[in-house]
Amino acid sequence: MSVLKKSVKNLFSAFGYEITKKGKDHVRIENFRSLVSAYEYQLNKNEFNSCRPGNPLRAHLLGRLLGTQPSQAFEIIKALGKTESVTGDICEFGVAQGETSALIANEISQTGKILHLFDSFEGLPAPTEKDQLKDDIFSLGSMDAYQGEMSCPLDMVLGRLAIIDFPASRYRVHQGYIEDLIETKSGFPERVSFAFVDFDFYEPIRIALEFLDLTLSRGGLIMVDDYDFFSTGAKTATDEFIEHMNAEGQKYKLEIADKQLGCFALITKI
Repeated sequence: MSVLKKSVKNLFSAFGYEITKKGKDHVRIENFRSLVSAYEYQLNKNEFNSCRPGNPLRAHLLGRLLGTQPSQAFEIIKALGKTESVTGDICEFGVAQGETSALIANEISQTGKILHLFDSFEGLPAPTEKDQLKDDIFSLGSMDAYQGEMSCPLDMVLGRLAIIDFPASRYRVHQGYIEDLIETKSGFPERVSFAFVDFDFYEPIRIALEFLDLTLSRGGLIMVDDYDFFSTGAKTATDEFIEHMNAEGQKYKLEIADKQLGCFALITKI
């Protein structure tokens, strides 16, 4: 391999991308693009037309997702379309590699909304007694063994956003565990229109939902990922939040997705 080729390969690798020869992978990507177009065509018959179908980068970003099914990603895209006219910025609680961050950033690129990214970048925190292991996704044998897992460097996330030319002025990174960040709320959004909550464990999800209760605009949406999957904490935190907030009248509407679409819950502020 020439020095130039090696340098280019290393540059792309630093941002989490790999250069491959055009061949079977190219055919696979083109087939995926075809499926995306067909899926969007079906969605357009109903409610998807408000979400800018045909976004040129969307199929590529959908194909790169890790841990989020394309079907669930389309629910994120639909939620962003539904809340575009709702006052407030966008939050992602639990960023990992930044693949979902890039997808969201691409969808809001033509709006004035700011993307707030919350992550410790140190992996999962210690679980609590409300986090029982439901699905041993990494075959580690216990919930405690997951502490520190899923750690990704901040530079990887910033690289994902740079690749799609999302301006640095349009996002804020909140680095640290949410229980520490919430003490000052430094730079936190005053109003939120959509939030993707992917903190996995009970305590950080509980804290995020309580913050969102104070900032989510009416008509705003929250998607809680891994509902009834991996750790029992996500479902427990969500169910407790809804029960408490709706105790004196319905303030939130809770919808549980069909597991064929993904394991998530959608919360709407009424």
